[in-house]
Amino acid sequence: MKLRTFWRENSTVVTFIGLLAILSVLGWIFMGQKPFVRTTLSGLTLAALYFMVAAGLTLVFGLMDVLNFSQGSMFMIGAYAGWQFYTNPTFLFGLAPLILAPIAGLAASQWIHPLVVNWKVPENRQKELQALFIVLALIVGLVAVWGVDFRGLAETAMVATMVAADPLAEATPQEPLGSFWFRPVLLLIAGLLIAVAQARPGDKTKVVYKDMIRNSRILVVVLLVLALGAALIREPGPIAVLQMGGNLRFVLSLIVGILVGGGLGAVIEATLISPLYVRPLYQIIVTMGLAFVIAELIQVLWDPLPYAMSRPPAFAQPGKAENILAWFRGGNTTVDILGVTFPSYRIFIIVLGVLMFVGLAVILRYTRLGMIIRAGVQDREMVEALGINVRRVFTMVFALGTGLAALGGIGAAPFIPVEPIMGDKFLMQGFITVVIGGMGSTTGAAVGALLLGLARAFGDYLALKFSLTPAISEASTVIIMAIVLLARPAGLLGRKE
Repeated sequence: MKLRTFWRENSTVVTFIGLLAILSVLGWIFMGQKPFVRTTLSGLTLAALYFMVAAGLTLVFGLMDVLNFSQGSMFMIGAYAGWQFYTNPTFLFGLAPLILAPIAGLAASQWIHPLVVNWKVPENRQKELQALFIVLALIVGLVAVWGVDFRGLAETAMVATMVAADPLAEATPQEPLGSFWFRPVLLLIAGLLIAVAQARPGDKTKVVYKDMIRNSRILVVVLLVLALGAALIREPGPIAVLQMGGNLRFVLSLIVGILVGGGLGAVIEATLISPLYVRPLYQIIVTMGLAFVIAELIQVLWDPLPYAMSRPPAFAQPGKAENILAWFRGGNTTVDILGVTFPSYRIFIIVLGVLMFVGLAVILRYTRLGMIIRAGVQDREMVEALGINVRRVFTMVFALGTGLAALGGIGAAPFIPVEPIMGDKFLMQGFITVVIGGMGSTTGAAVGALLLGLARAFGDYLALKFSLTPAISEASTVIIMAIVLLARPAGLLGRKE
């Protein structure tokens, strides 16, 4: 009985693993050891990158039914943020207080609600008053950032990358604190004005619970402290980071990428996605438009040029390590794996993808948030009936999804060029991965990524061996998706609606 139950629940995965093992044996026999190992490792590298984009997509869609077409942009933003921090973090340190201050104001929405709900505003004037507060917020925000040299701050990393200048020489072109302090203050006021608009003055139909007010107060205080600290370390912060060891700076770059992607995702969900849950088509339009806006903004700040992020010292020492253990001791650029010389950083990307899958599986299976997410995927109404703040869960899940994509972007930055089109390259493959694996299934996304990555790598090998056009290998992913959907319309591990 247990064996039958196990087979019923895992038949697709077991079948996939069996077919993969058979094809691996055949590939080893007919291709030879070295070509097979090299192609397989290349496929696993691609699979890890595809999964980094697809994991957030399937997680967000599984709980929220939101197709986030800006997920590729989050991948790109993570790469740019990590590259900027690793190369010269001046831009990020200068930007941090200008971002944290308005977010602190926005976070006060629940806190402000009891103060404005009793305003005597006629019902037919409530929306007009909301619009007025938003317009005022935009005006105050524009005044706050007027004259900030965003382009000059962003160019610090460009200069360090393109002319190999001493990064410390370009580390502190910050506006003096005496003439800077009013900017975060005005942005805080702008955020508070939007928070008042979100609290809907005079609208007594909106319910806000006491725990939401308490949590809002705590969040506002934390964000204000962070904004103040960020303002004070704008000048010494970049120098301290650049004086760190390369490996530590790279680890911090990974963390910065996650925080930037996750924070941006939380803001996007709270301001743009949340009002459109009853309008799925509008969600698609908004996220697609957001992707275009982010791409254009990136090109304005850093020019539409590809930048190369240098690899950390742990992957940059000359020579070839005889095995993985030898690499741990020497940090060589390449490592010998079953007779194949393979870049050590690609091994890191594979490991990062595996760790991301394991970490996500642990969160979903063994944490309270994971239980809420899994329950919400199955029956959202029941979760709401249990008194769980699904609204907050939605924000956290969206932030987690975009944070995963941003982590993938910074993880890939030393391997692929950092450029405005890098997100588009992986977004489509991420969607194909999710469709093959099944919308809403994290394990399905991993299986789909593995299938697509290996198919693309072996397709490239066959195209090169038989002098075929590269378009054949590029089309292989779409062909696989078509075959899977014909056999299983819901995807390999998707739920039937």
